[in-house]
Amino acid sequence: MILSSKKNFFLGFLGLFLLCKETFAQERFFKFSIVKAGIYEVSNEKLAELGIQDASRVSFFGYPGRLPQRLDSTSLELQEIPAQQTSNGLRVYLTGPHTLLDFSNYPKYRHHYYTDTLHYLIGTTDQPKRINTVEAAEASSNSTQLYQWHPVKEDAVNLLNSGRTWYSEPIRAGGSRSFPFDLNSSSQEPWKIQGVLMGASTAGGNFEIIAQEQLIQSVNMAAIPSTTYGVKGNASEVNAEFRPENGQLNAIRLEYQSSNTAASGYLDYLLVGMPIDEENPSSGNYHSNQDFCTIQASTDQSIWAVEDFLQPKNISHSGNLVQINTSEIYLFDESDIQPIEQISPLEFNLRLSTAWPDLLIISPDLLLNAAESLRIHKLSQGIFAEVISLQSIYDEFGYGNPDPVAIRNFIAWHFHQEGQLKNVLLFGKGTFDYKSKLGGRPNLIPTYTSRNSLNPLTTFSSDDFFGLIDFGQGEWIESREGDELLQIGVGRLPVINAREASIVVQKIINYESNSSGLQWKRNFTLMADDADNNIHLRDAESHSQFLAANHPEFSQTKLYLDRYEQINDGTSQRIPEAKEALKSALEEGTLFLNYIGHGNETTLAAEQIFRVEDIQDWPNHKNLPLWVTATCEFGRHDSPFIRSAAEELLTIEGKGAIGLLTTGRPVFSSINFSLNQAFIQAVFQKENQEFADLGSIFRETKNNSLNGSLNRNFSLLGDPSLKLASPDYEIRLLDLKNQKEESVESLPANGEISYEAEVVDPPSGDLIGDFNGMATIQLWDRPKPTATLGDESSPTEFPEEKTLLFQGNVKVENGRMNGKVRIPAQVEGKIDRGAIRIFAEDIELNRDAAGFSRPQIGGTAEELPEDNLGPEITLNLEGISADEAGPFKTRLIPAEILLEDSSGIDVSGLDPTKNLILQVNENPEIKLNKSYQALDGSFTRGNVILNLEGLEEGSNPIRITAFDLAGNETTVTFEIEVEGSERIQILSHSTFPNPASIQSNFSITHNRPGENLILALEVYTLEGRILFSNSLRLVEADAVIDDLSWIFLQSQTKYPAKGTYIYKIALQSEVDQTTNIASGKIIIE
Repeated sequence: MILSSKKNFFLGFLGLFLLCKETFAQERFFKFSIVKAGIYEVSNEKLAELGIQDASRVSFFGYPGRLPQRLDSTSLELQEIPAQQTSNGLRVYLTGPHTLLDFSNYPKYRHHYYTDTLHYLIGTTDQPKRINTVEAAEASSNSTQLYQWHPVKEDAVNLLNSGRTWYSEPIRAGGSRSFPFDLNSSSQEPWKIQGVLMGASTAGGNFEIIAQEQLIQSVNMAAIPSTTYGVKGNASEVNAEFRPENGQLNAIRLEYQSSNTAASGYLDYLLVGMPIDEENPSSGNYHSNQDFCTIQASTDQSIWAVEDFLQPKNISHSGNLVQINTSEIYLFDESDIQPIEQISPLEFNLRLSTAWPDLLIISPDLLLNAAESLRIHKLSQGIFAEVISLQSIYDEFGYGNPDPVAIRNFIAWHFHQEGQLKNVLLFGKGTFDYKSKLGGRPNLIPTYTSRNSLNPLTTFSSDDFFGLIDFGQGEWIESREGDELLQIGVGRLPVINAREASIVVQKIINYESNSSGLQWKRNFTLMADDADNNIHLRDAESHSQFLAANHPEFSQTKLYLDRYEQINDGTSQRIPEAKEALKSALEEGTLFLNYIGHGNETTLAAEQIFRVEDIQDWPNHKNLPLWVTATCEFGRHDSPFIRSAAEELLTIEGKGAIGLLTTGRPVFSSINFSLNQAFIQAVFQKENQEFADLGSIFRETKNNSLNGSLNRNFSLLGDPSLKLASPDYEIRLLDLKNQKEESVESLPANGEISYEAEVVDPPSGDLIGDFNGMATIQLWDRPKPTATLGDESSPTEFPEEKTLLFQGNVKVENGRMNGKVRIPAQVEGKIDRGAIRIFAEDIELNRDAAGFSRPQIGGTAEELPEDNLGPEITLNLEGISADEAGPFKTRLIPAEILLEDSSGIDVSGLDPTKNLILQVNENPEIKLNKSYQALDGSFTRGNVILNLEGLEEGSNPIRITAFDLAGNETTVTFEIEVEGSERIQILSHSTFPNPASIQSNFSITHNRPGENLILALEVYTLEGRILFSNSLRLVEADAVIDDLSWIFLQSQTKYPAKGTYIYKIALQSEVDQTTNIASGKIIIE
């Protein structure tokens, strides 16, 4: 029955859609705005100016106040407001943005959070609705008391900078504020007052409501706790009656008292209900506390019943006392009718669409160019995307009003057409400051904010609301009972201008188009804080165990803070090693970076292992991770004042993050764990052998971790249609053989093992015979325990895959590869599972592959061939033998260490006295074990590629020590001369093309690679007039700088004429502030 009902509903909705689509194709629409309720008229003359000659075809559309959150089929249609046609034109009753509800005794004020000006639409239709006229009944002996309600509301203070409730300016303890009224009534009935007050005091407080020195009501306000995350204010509702002297009210005064001198009181809103005599009332809105009104209007006055906004009625009366079956009426005469003058034409195109995309990109006009670039890229990825102007959504689904519900309704409209919509991308920043009262960064696309504005732990902003698009969803009560399931993925790029938008789009394009590197695609980095009795480490280890059991193909990097030594600088603790380890992990590349622990908008951990300003000192890195931050406020993106670290990571050029699943408010560690766990279980689900897109992962994550308001502030900052990088193909390990060509199940100590593998298509298992390139094979020993230091919590241990037994490269030809490995002697003993990881790249065809296997390692050792000689060691500097190279002008030199030995090189570190060691001058020794790579499928020859650092001006002794797998040692020493490094030097510079006609590009070499540099370029005419200037900050600069250009059209007011120009380049080091300047000529033709 349920399925049948849903089917019939859908067919009915589809029929309505087809009918509406045909209707909209024929209609014309206009919009206008008002600020208060009343009777409005558009004249025949005005309609003629708009090109409408027949007023009988004109309709009005709109909604009284903000749109309802709960979604039903009527939410997707334009709501028509019946009008009255007269000889002059059309009249219609309209409310302002702020309305009243529930008139049983005291009404409730319904504030419009998003605008103080309400728009309505005028359209042309074939059968417009008109107001019906009904006869008033004679009044019975029962009568009702009518009231006119007058509101006071200020949007001045948002106490937590969160949530949708704003309050008045504060009333300090012992102070008062008066709110003016100018009301008179001859009625002898009591006046009424209704409202909400809020007190913020740790000692409690008291409000007194006073009119004409008459105390109306005293309201006690409960105390708030003096804790960081305690509620920051208590609200109290006011309902009272009073009788002002002589029926005149000039002002309401609020006095606030508290023993805490730092306390403040606030007004949410006040409504003053003025009683009205039922005989000879003036024009205006009147409300009854019953379901009927009794009134005696003059024959010059019209009475409209307006309780049902979408079905008003004209009440015919003769000037006698009458009874009308409604609780709200509007009384007016001809002089009260307000003309509609300012009317703007609209383009109604959205409802005519026949395209049903997978991805909707919703963008403000400011960012449409960048959004369009993203759409074109998505099409190249096989994703059907459409860019939609935010204003067009407001016009067609919000009657021209900036209401987040209009955005949700548009998304739902698309979703219910063909059911093809998967994801929505909100392309622009949104803030809690809907009306832009506070200044700061712009509110380009609004987000949804909570009703709660006083509790730091349950207030939130969330884009999840835009994914609540099934009929019946959207009310989203802020409790577990109010939880609702996301139907689609929703992400946001919180960019604030066109430049940021362009940067983020380019990052997405590069990520989805670039296959550089590979090992990072199979790496998961876990970071855990060291506080709170190891709870963060335990949570991280829980995720680690799930990964190891279900996705062992992923290597894990564990940046647990308590594994690193902490340094006390006198005022705080710092962990330099952890900070450097994070930087290194990002430079090397990791698919995920998952942090658990303490944090805020700008920082991770009390030891500040990450601060937002650190980003500026990171070098660019191509392989951007998805950040998951199970911490407080790191991803707050709805503030006009603070730019959170998550926003900076996403919008910084060339580094940072490709996306973030992150928190915008304070959170509990248990809620963090639940959501983090749901994410890790969802993220590896695959569709057609590919990762699901981020939107689908986010949807599953949120739906599987519902917890009332507590999980709603987790946001996806990123492109929801983006799929995480994964290898194109799999590598299948075919066989492992010993020297006797026998297949083996265990890899014994000293064993010489041959391997064969092939690149295959995952779904079919077929060989990819045209795959050619190079592969890296790694053999890892079983995981070993690592102990923490116990700085803030008790010492503990965690398992870690940290012993790399072998690493080498091998050629891939026609999809196949083979090579040899020698197993170190120290693995003898207990047999356990290790890991083989293989990564291959076909650079020519821009594709890659990865494989994983779990061989047994250990057992009885085999005999090694006799070998009494240590490894041969060669050092090359800048491609020249170290014996012949130099002197050098730089303190950082590209180097290659070549090693060769018939037994193989020992880089396992299983014997702590036998490591591959480099020492520069008398600096600490550097272990190069994991940097060594055997070459060409063998284990006898390999190299280490590195930058030689730590050099000084003058002579520099270099020592290299290596051991072979037979235990033989070799140590070699070299002397490297460095001259002219004490000051920065530009070693060469050029501009190309030269002559040029469109732009000049510059290439510069220098002697300070690896340092942070400032590069400045100036271009002059021959007369010395500056024509162009630009500067760059280069983090850990390369030896060759070639990303500086002068585009001649960049400054059109100074477009250069043909001729010769002088350029000047200045290069400055941030380390020692030395500067070098060079110049040359540019010829423009």
